This record gives sequence, C-alpha cells and structure tokens, in this order.
Amino acid sequence: MRNATPLRPLGSPSPIRVRVDRRGDPVEVRVRGRGRPRKVVSIRESWRIDDEWWRCPVSRLYHQAVLEQGEILTLYRDLIDGRWYVQKVGPPTAPNG
Repeated sequence: MRNATPLRPLGSPSPIRVRVDRRGDPVEVRVRGRGRPRKVVSIRESWRIDDEWWRCPVSRLYHQAVLEQGEILTLYRDLIDGRWYVQKVGPPTAPNG
C-alpha cells in the first residue's frame, strides 16, 4: 500500500498537556490537534498502578476526568518520567450521567 498511515496499537497513550492545582490534580488539558485548552470539571475516579518492578518499572497515577463539554478522558501521569499522557477519550456523558 502506498501512502498508508503507520499502524499503532489501539488505546496506546499519547502525550497531553495538563495544568494541575496545588494538590497535583488536573484542572485543564490540551489534547494535541484538538484546539484550545479545556477545563476539567470533575474527576470521576483516580487510581495508581505500580507494576513490573523486577523488569521495566511502571508507576502511573490515572484519572478519569470529565471535561467542560462532557467528554471523558482517561489520563495518567507517569510517575517515573513525570510526563502526562491520555490513554482513552470517550464520548460526552448524558446530562444526568
């Protein structure tokens, strides 16, 4: 195939810019190629994953964030390199969901 877009696994993380509050919680995100920064209106849940310490350590703090227009992002801060990534983008939530 000519001019084919390179394949990448589904759900692979992409870098994201995140502004945090004093506690380190996300308050604003900017997804590459998606325009202006958007406010985080709530964090549905947060969790931490520490794994594979014996091979290649993984240490991440995940947040499921709801943005101002209802879009849901699963994002995380890599606690080893300090960078933020978006893992998954979901559709807007229902008005009472």
